[in-house]
Amino acid sequence: MTVEFGTDGIRGHAGESPCTAEVGRALGAAIVRVLGASRVLIARDPRPSGPVLARAVADGVRFAGGEPFDGGMVPTSGLAAALEAGFADAGVMITASHNPVDDNGFKVLDGRGRKLTDAQNSAIEAALQVGGVQPSPIEPESLERLVHFNYERALSQAVGRVPSLEDKRIAVDLANGASSAVLQWIGSLGFEIVRVDGGGAVNDGVGSEHPERACEVVVAASCHAGLLVDGDGDRCRLIDERGAVVDGDALAWLLATATGAKTMAVTIMSTTGLEAALPDVRITRTPVGDRHLSEVIARGDAEFGVEESGHAVFANALPTGDGLVTGLRALALAFSRADTLSEAIPFSPFPRRLTKVRVGRRPPVDEVAALVLGKQVGEEALGAYGRVFLRYSGTEPVLRILVEGQDAGIVNAVSERMTELATEALQ
Repeated sequence: MTVEFGTDGIRGHAGESPCTAEVGRALGAAIVRVLGASRVLIARDPRPSGPVLARAVADGVRFAGGEPFDGGMVPTSGLAAALEAGFADAGVMITASHNPVDDNGFKVLDGRGRKLTDAQNSAIEAALQVGGVQPSPIEPESLERLVHFNYERALSQAVGRVPSLEDKRIAVDLANGASSAVLQWIGSLGFEIVRVDGGGAVNDGVGSEHPERACEVVVAASCHAGLLVDGDGDRCRLIDERGAVVDGDALAWLLATATGAKTMAVTIMSTTGLEAALPDVRITRTPVGDRHLSEVIARGDAEFGVEESGHAVFANALPTGDGLVTGLRALALAFSRADTLSEAIPFSPFPRRLTKVRVGRRPPVDEVAALVLGKQVGEEALGAYGRVFLRYSGTEPVLRILVEGQDAGIVNAVSERMTELATEALQ
């Protein structure tokens, strides 16, 4: 059986490969052998399948000679904070992040609480030997209370005081997920909370990927803003006082302008409008995935990084992204400069169009003459900061085509032409 890491760990439908107890046991053993981790801390979000998968990872760790510890329910960033504090040599988060409740997965963190490198992921993939590890009757030692306490302390250090929020009413949607464990801490910050989620399944019509209910609550309850995270607490979405979702790239713009940052990182999917609007900020672009942003930050080439999806990583905060840290920092900055969130973020991404074409073959796009010429002609028509970006999907037989520019009409025309060319060239 082949098990591969995706953009952010291993993920799929719970109970089906690769999200089975058998794979969990194999993963636990591989982490000990490849990373040399004698102590492995395991945490999870509230999905019903989480305890079984967490127990399986613990069995694999113990089989390979390591010692597993149970961190309980805590966001991915809480696990990362515990690892950074020295609780263990590696960690596994049982979560499918923003995916539906019936999905699950495994995120692996190193002893510093950071996502693994491509080389480490490949080494673990090669070492995965599914089968042969039997369930154990021994329960891993629980560190849940210590992990939880350490996470709240890390949050307090990362967020600090937020005086600009003390007279605000904020709708808070924790996706019925792992961040619900720190609701009491959020309540200690001094602003009025209007709960949006609660009582349902993780990500079930709530959270950062389902903002509709929160948008309605913001307007109905006359909230100043809304703050949403996803199931494992690493994504963030903001909603302004009008009930409009704040674009992820607008969040990046706010963080850059309000902090006076000189460097930042974004992925290839973020709007080129950031470069146009932030001429004094050196922007580094990375592949999709917040671990790539973290690598740029670790090199000292960026003060923070933001994905279009709402992931943000800071040089002076937790080792991985945390939706509460991102949202609270952004809201505090916004309300220190304007009375409303919409006034504080006068930024809109450039018009863009995303299409996809089913392909029968996958030659490198820079070796397909029709696409190379079409891209060149298209970008000339789009003008300054315009672009045509082509990439094959990693999960389905399609070519994804992103066209972006300052004129929506030209963007649509170039998109239609590139879609035609790709259809003709890649059948």
